[in-house]
Amino acid sequence: MGPEAALTPFLTVAPTQRELGGLGYGDARTRANVVGIGRPAGEQVAALLDAAPCRILVSLGYAGALDPHLHPGDLVVANAYLHGPDAAIPGAPHTTRAAMLLRQAGISSLEGPVLTVDEPLLTPRAKRRAYYGSGALVADMEGRWIAEEAASRDVTLIGIRAVLDEAHFPLPSFIATIIADEGRQEWAHALRAMSHPSAVKSFLPLALKSREASRALQMAVQTILPALVP
Repeated sequence: MGPEAALTPFLTVAPTQRELGGLGYGDARTRANVVGIGRPAGEQVAALLDAAPCRILVSLGYAGALDPHLHPGDLVVANAYLHGPDAAIPGAPHTTRAAMLLRQAGISSLEGPVLTVDEPLLTPRAKRRAYYGSGALVADMEGRWIAEEAASRDVTLIGIRAVLDEAHFPLPSFIATIIADEGRQEWAHALRAMSHPSAVKSFLPLALKSREASRALQMAVQTILPALVP
């Protein structure tokens, strides 16, 4: 990885700007980058780590709850990264400390496995099957691919996911369109979907859940970064 003096202490990444915990382009402690949705996020992280190696990678983002006890804004600090039948990638020792720091700050958080899926889990039935099939607390679309790149470069990874939708909450179908487009025209797809009554009914609750998840990620950033990088 090169001389330690050349390493940047922190790199923070998220699929979208809204999931960066209010960091924008970073601050005195960390670089911050939007890396996109799904498998391409891993490729973006690989390029960032190769261009400017770091000691600790913080991966932020939304996730869908698989555990029925989780609510919007709850945080899961990943202690394992799963994908289908592939062997799990374990979380770093920093995981336990990060979860402890969040709980000490009064932020609802758990340590647990995160399942990375190739397609969004839109229905309660799909989430239930994923929960019993994997034992993961939440599902995302990037965590495993980011974990692979960090592990191959011996970079410590702290993955924090904020619950967006509960296990029982059905997501509107336009979510799949947004993800297929890699989030580039999120609002355009949402507005087009508003012509369907079912989408209108679910849009406002989802927007409120998004606010809760974004607020939780911002609180996590404000808690974790100062503690790990003085």
